[in-house]
Amino acid sequence: MSENEPHPAGPRAIICPPPPGDSYSTGSDRYPPGSAEPVSRGVTDRWLRAMVTTIAVILCLGVMFVAADLLVPIVIAAIAYLTLRPTETRLCRFGMPRVVASGTVIFTLFATLALIISLLYSPAQRWIDAAPRSLARVRENIQSIAKPLTTIDRADSTIESATSAVDKSPQEVKVSLEKPSMVDESTLINQTGRWLGFVAAIAVLTFFMLSTGDDLLNRILTLLPSGVDRDGVLERIGEIQRGVGTYLTQITCINVGLGVVVTLVMWLIGMPTPVLWGVMATLFNYVPYVGALAGTAIVFLAAASTFDTTYRAAATAFAFWLTTAVEGQFVTPAVLGKTLKVGPVVVLVAVAFWGFLWGLPGVFLAVPLLIVQRKVFSSFEATYAVAVVLGEEPRGVQEESEPVQEDQPIAETA
Repeated sequence: MSENEPHPAGPRAIICPPPPGDSYSTGSDRYPPGSAEPVSRGVTDRWLRAMVTTIAVILCLGVMFVAADLLVPIVIAAIAYLTLRPTETRLCRFGMPRVVASGTVIFTLFATLALIISLLYSPAQRWIDAAPRSLARVRENIQSIAKPLTTIDRADSTIESATSAVDKSPQEVKVSLEKPSMVDESTLINQTGRWLGFVAAIAVLTFFMLSTGDDLLNRILTLLPSGVDRDGVLERIGEIQRGVGTYLTQITCINVGLGVVVTLVMWLIGMPTPVLWGVMATLFNYVPYVGALAGTAIVFLAAASTFDTTYRAAATAFAFWLTTAVEGQFVTPAVLGKTLKVGPVVVLVAVAFWGFLWGLPGVFLAVPLLIVQRKVFSSFEATYAVAVVLGEEPRGVQEESEPVQEDQPIAETA
């Protein structure tokens, strides 16, 4: 068959791939019109890496959620180790053995916490026992204010009939009076045992980290290939230790001062057990923004059950909120401006995230973990952008950009 004769099965298509180095082999602009452009291997690899990373992150979050009972004491002990390590080092410089120094630090810390809890247990227990009667009194005070406002509403008669029906029911009145507390005794015993075991686990882990933690760190450093990598790891650990330690020291001093001021304010107003509210303000202020609001709500409920008028209860809650607001607007930014360089949105997201994963301990650990995440993410190029969002200073010369103005929409600024 000659070349000019048609093939019986139709015209033949000669398929010949371009040789290596041919101008048609690479580049989208080097393929002739009408030819199919191959998928870039680099784009495919990036998508695969992104999917694998996403799956790995989801799996890690799932493990952190499921293993919260195991991980939370370890994380708290690690943060306590970073915070208490300088104090232990100072004691060792005076000739004290390391085991003795670690035991002294742990004993002093937990003995102080136990003393505070023992002093506040009785007044806190009285408030818990009186909580049902207090809530009933709060409801009566609120109804006394709401009743004149609902006289013009058609539902007022329904509310009054329902209220009268409840008041005439001896069974409900009997249950509310006979209930000794808002917490079941068996539940309280179980939770108390669980929290005691939780605190004991943290104390033991922190002690062994302080006494033998450097040995584990040295073994890990021996696995690194070069001295440059070891120096980099030690530098990052030092930055984390300085950041977390400085934050916890400064915020503790601020919170103790806030607790003293709140105690004086509550005493001047005439609120019972003012020391209890001062300690509550100290603890709640470890949770930025949310803690002050929660403390204000609790003070309002307690004051409404104590004072005869709701207006005085509202004034007491306002005094508590004003004290915390002054501290939050002036004292904390002035002291923690360089340590906590993130906005309230990032802090609230961190509180919600760790609170969802680990509950109440996660809420209190949110800001220290935020500092640790910022230092860890800044160590890798792939996660450096996340570290900048969390408050890390950008490296190198950055292109100046006009900031968004508060008095104009973002579209106009763009």
